[in-house]
Amino acid sequence: MYFASLSLVLISAQLLTTINAAHILGIFAFPGKGPYSFVEPLLKELALRGHHVTSITNYPQSKPVKNFRDIVIEKNQHLFDEFKNFSMETIGSNHFETLGTFYNKAYEMSHNVFANEAVRKLRQTESFDLIIMDVLFTESFYGFGEDFGAPMVAISPWGTMTSIDELVGNTTPLSYIPNMIMLRHYNQNMNFWRRSLNVAVYILERIHYYYTYMPMQRKIYEQHFPNASKSITEAQKNFSLVLLNDHFVLTTPRPYVPNMIEVAGMHIPSQVEPLAEDIKRMLHEAQQGVIYITFNSFLPQYIFQMVLNVLGNFEQLVLWNSQYHNLHTLQIPPNVYFFSNVSHHSLLSLPNIHLLITHGEYLCIVESIHYGIPILSLPRFDGLNEDYVNNVKKIGNGISLSWDQMRERTLSKTLNDLLATDRYRREAKLKSKQFRDQQNPPLERAIYWIEYVLRFQGAHHLRNLGQNLTIWEFYNLDVLLCLSLAVIVFVLLSYISLNLMLKLIMNVK
Repeated sequence: MYFASLSLVLISAQLLTTINAAHILGIFAFPGKGPYSFVEPLLKELALRGHHVTSITNYPQSKPVKNFRDIVIEKNQHLFDEFKNFSMETIGSNHFETLGTFYNKAYEMSHNVFANEAVRKLRQTESFDLIIMDVLFTESFYGFGEDFGAPMVAISPWGTMTSIDELVGNTTPLSYIPNMIMLRHYNQNMNFWRRSLNVAVYILERIHYYYTYMPMQRKIYEQHFPNASKSITEAQKNFSLVLLNDHFVLTTPRPYVPNMIEVAGMHIPSQVEPLAEDIKRMLHEAQQGVIYITFNSFLPQYIFQMVLNVLGNFEQLVLWNSQYHNLHTLQIPPNVYFFSNVSHHSLLSLPNIHLLITHGEYLCIVESIHYGIPILSLPRFDGLNEDYVNNVKKIGNGISLSWDQMRERTLSKTLNDLLATDRYRREAKLKSKQFRDQQNPPLERAIYWIEYVLRFQGAHHLRNLGQNLTIWEFYNLDVLLCLSLAVIVFVLLSYISLNLMLKLIMNVK
């Protein structure tokens, strides 16, 4: 009888899971590994919970995952190769030139997704209960919400910006929230001139966005969603939820509407893989601590050798996670060991890792703060300028070196500052405590809100009424204009009345 009841419970639970399972489409077309590394654990966890996940991506799973299907956009993989071959001269030092370069690539990226045969078939034959998408340069994809009649969830791998705020009617006060360009440099209240610059940059970006970028995305949208009842501007307001790779410890405290949720650190596993015995032994014997190095791009050989020369002067054990195949051409100090098959997070979670050396990528900064490890950022030499460690200067747990600082003397002094003084380690530990002191883990929080949107068929009750307003109404510009006109009319009437009274008085005399 007991086993029969247990079987009935298990069958009921399985049926319940099947009934509640949703078909979820993920769209992650941007040709960069970092953004997908952030969202991949979320997609896998959704699949593990019984949901059926289809992921449009450039990075398919190496092993089959239950309830998980990849649609690979091979042309966008090639697009990523083109990004890697850019030089700083090609991109240009001007911010808007850089944006223009990405806008053109975004146009090509979007076309590649719509032209893909598997995506075409998907649109013709399948239905989905929810769409999750990276909202970096993907406005033309917003029509998928109406196409499938499904609510949409936005993923932002780098926190929020004006175009993402507008998805859910969020506000960003320009008086104390710096623009993304300025955010890395200012951590205190901005003075009058900085606020003026902040407003000027905001206006220029909005003009550039609406008159240079959006016409390109609108053209693709109208081409591939010819029967859409909503314009691309209306489709932008169709998001039920925005998940942000951000936290107030990383950037700055800011206001959010209820359906904008911070989930920075979502990609960090709750349990790490065990290390091999030889690595464990090596780490245990490192009495002076360990320096951990990881790069996802190749350093020029002369830079590689210079870094090795400097590291050889320190007592710490150096573990270098590298795919570099020409190590035999380098002079490697006895305290430096190379490997390529050890879990990144398993090493970062160890207590005797004294320093992380890497490129200044956003996920690496999040990881350094999560694990409480000081960080040193070295510049990329493949043309991609992704140095967010300027932000770490503000946070206080690391240092960033630029191209013109890559000399042995400067590098040696910087390493000595990071390792010999306790200031950076103390700050790293404090920020780690602040970052990890959360009501629930970021991944758990992301899953909850996604399933909340599913349970309430888009959770329209979360949406900000500000989304229904024009920019004039949202900022009360029409009210301010009306009040200004009223004041002007009052002043004019008062002036005319006073003149008339004075004339009458003068005539009486």
